[in-house]
Amino acid sequence: MKYYFLVIVMIFAISSQSCVDDSNPIETGYNWSTHEPFKAVYNTFSMPFSEKWNPSAEVKGTVALREASGLAYSYKNPGKLWSHQDSGNTNMLFLIDAETGEIITRYRIEGTVNIDWEDIEISNGPEKGETYLYVGDTGDNQERRGSYTIYRFKEPEYQESHSGQTITLSDLEIDKIDFEFPDGSHDTEGLLVDPVTLDIFLATKRDVVSFLYVLPYPQKTEVKDAAFKAGEFGFRETSAATSNLAGDKVLIKNRQEIFYWEKADDESMVQMLSRRPIKAPYVGEPQGEAICFDLDGNYFTVSEELNSTTRPNLYKYLKIN
Repeated sequence: MKYYFLVIVMIFAISSQSCVDDSNPIETGYNWSTHEPFKAVYNTFSMPFSEKWNPSAEVKGTVALREASGLAYSYKNPGKLWSHQDSGNTNMLFLIDAETGEIITRYRIEGTVNIDWEDIEISNGPEKGETYLYVGDTGDNQERRGSYTIYRFKEPEYQESHSGQTITLSDLEIDKIDFEFPDGSHDTEGLLVDPVTLDIFLATKRDVVSFLYVLPYPQKTEVKDAAFKAGEFGFRETSAATSNLAGDKVLIKNRQEIFYWEKADDESMVQMLSRRPIKAPYVGEPQGEAICFDLDGNYFTVSEELNSTTRPNLYKYLKIN
């Protein structure tokens, strides 16, 4: 009887293991090599708007950057934003006052090169308890580059002595993630990080619709990494992307619209993004290429100057409590 009971227990255990759902990257460590890319189809013109934010934005001030191309809200330096410029500019990060749009400090990031920095994200990283900046050197207007780079490093801490200065940061430990797409070159302006799995997601601009690719964690830093195609959105021309630090809310924008997703229970990032989004409020900008959440669920946008002599506004969209 004892042996019969043991056999029953073993059969039950094996049966239970075979029923485990391995489709959720958060739970199991997803096998991206067998992933079937989603193809989302929806009409953005009739898409409803979220009521989570005020429909009009606050103008916090103007930003003295001609080609602002990314935005990230600082976790180590609350009340401040990180930004950068794209091709033709230096390897400089700008720390901006979130209440005024004023540039507080310029940080030159030694060990990096700005070929075409198109987006920045702040998220978790390899060391638990630390926030990391991810800078995407992924722009490629002519779609001719053979490979691309994402720089990952711990978020720098501002000191009062830095105010008004240009500071060279030469002691950062920088992970240089060189990668290539599986299907040729892409101009990519949207970058977000899943803070749970640490997978890096990239959304393209110049394809017939925006394609979504992923660099699964742990990303390689000694050799060139390979991106996997995760899916195809129902909109075009992604210019910026961001996730909150909980990983359950995502904003992706193009020049005309902002799209919003919120996770259902037990959804992975890619499962969420495969669904139809809704729109978030957007006042429109000359050439809006930057977006980020803050700590309270509000979000900011800023534009390039384009061909204007007027500085771009820093907009803040307030969450409705």
